[in-house]
Amino acid sequence: MELTALGLLAVQFALLGVFGFFSAFNYLYGFASLWKPSIRRTTPSGARTAVVIVAYNERHVLEGTLRAVDQLTYPNKLVVLADDSTDPEIVANNLELARARGARKVQEHGLTQTVNCDGVLSETPIEIWESPDFILLRRPGNVGFKAGSLRKVVECLQERNIATMYLLDADWRPQPDALERTHEVLEAYDDVAFVQTKRVSDRSDMNLFQKYVALHEEGCYYVDFEGRQVLDHPTLFSGCCTLLRLEAVQEVGGFTPGHLTEDLDLSDRLWVKGWKGIYLGDVVNYGEVPFTYDDFRRQQERWAAGSARSLRENIGAILKTDKLTCVQKLSAVRQNAYFTSTLFTGLALVIGVGTVLWLMTCWGSYAVECYLLMLETVRVPFFFFVYWCVLANFVEPLIMILVKKREYSEIFHLPMSFWYAWSNLYTYIAGNLKGLFAVELDWFRTPKFDRRHVGRLARVPTTVRVLNACTCVAFLVLYFWEGWNFGWFDEFALLWLPAFFLASLG
Repeated sequence: MELTALGLLAVQFALLGVFGFFSAFNYLYGFASLWKPSIRRTTPSGARTAVVIVAYNERHVLEGTLRAVDQLTYPNKLVVLADDSTDPEIVANNLELARARGARKVQEHGLTQTVNCDGVLSETPIEIWESPDFILLRRPGNVGFKAGSLRKVVECLQERNIATMYLLDADWRPQPDALERTHEVLEAYDDVAFVQTKRVSDRSDMNLFQKYVALHEEGCYYVDFEGRQVLDHPTLFSGCCTLLRLEAVQEVGGFTPGHLTEDLDLSDRLWVKGWKGIYLGDVVNYGEVPFTYDDFRRQQERWAAGSARSLRENIGAILKTDKLTCVQKLSAVRQNAYFTSTLFTGLALVIGVGTVLWLMTCWGSYAVECYLLMLETVRVPFFFFVYWCVLANFVEPLIMILVKKREYSEIFHLPMSFWYAWSNLYTYIAGNLKGLFAVELDWFRTPKFDRRHVGRLARVPTTVRVLNACTCVAFLVLYFWEGWNFGWFDEFALLWLPAFFLASLG
């Protein structure tokens, strides 16, 4: 009986240790972000650089991004639109856009794409329209997703002796001097592969849900990335709004076609080979966050699955490399396991519910008495670490709101931001399991809307809503029964009941 009680307590402390690992970095980066990082700069050489926009059936946002790119003040730039669109109307619009910029179809070139047609692989030419300052690169299909497109873009740029590219998704608009500011940093270092800049959500015409999601995502850029830069921990290439040194990208094998988080995968391989990234928080890009809860949920599943795959494929190389210090390796592991931590959250909930049910059904037994006696002896450190881990979730957004942005009204959106994030628990678990066990997944493009003219919006699938509704009811019964039997209020009801309730509404 003593072993049962001791084993349960040991498992609970082990889970606290896992959560403590992630919490420590939240606190570390949160407080480190209060200092200003030291970053070298030099006068840019003015070398030719490409501004690459990756698009896939983007109907509403692409023109705004192109206008912002046209306003970039760097004189020696080549704009590249890498378009994988399958919508005939969008394809026609993009071709007309290329012609309006003086582009003509390139008849003779060696850039091809492997296409699977009824089980037969064949090399199909990629369509290229080019003028002195603009290229439209149109693939015959979305093969390999975004990473597959970028792999061909890099080939195209290397043929033209272009050494750097500023990467944008179709919905992100950089500040006018972004290229000068990032080049003066990249060219000041020989071992820096990329300069990541800040991504901030455009607040104009934003709906209420987007305000919740924006808080959830922007904390990374205002706080987490800043803290890493101050401490010289591995900086993440986060997929866009980044100046990349193509020599470094090619040295580590380039983009991996078909990877759902090609940014993390590339970051891992760069870190392992000794290349660094720099986060430049004073260069800002404005863009979109998911418009609906279902879009957010599917985006998070893609990120979870891709991160889990990166963890599975790259953790061995990260731990073995001599290019990172021990602390830097732990930081890299934390980044790869960021979404995988939700598996432990699910396990903690199962163990917590099981413990409460065991206490209620076996109250007064010798095993329960042993457990309560052991728990009493470690009550202070146990509950300290529990609340220390929970509060770690709020460090980054609070520092962002109260210190960095000083937009104090946003603090009222904070509860909903976290409830919506935690409401994706089942989605995170499913995504992680798919990524860890190499289940083949399709790429999901977060739809972009014209905020003032929104059509019919997709809802969360009924099965997902029913699962979360059942979980919400089960937890409600558990918390009520717990209070009835023991006379206490479980404050974690304030975390999970609203989260599962929101997920059940979809």
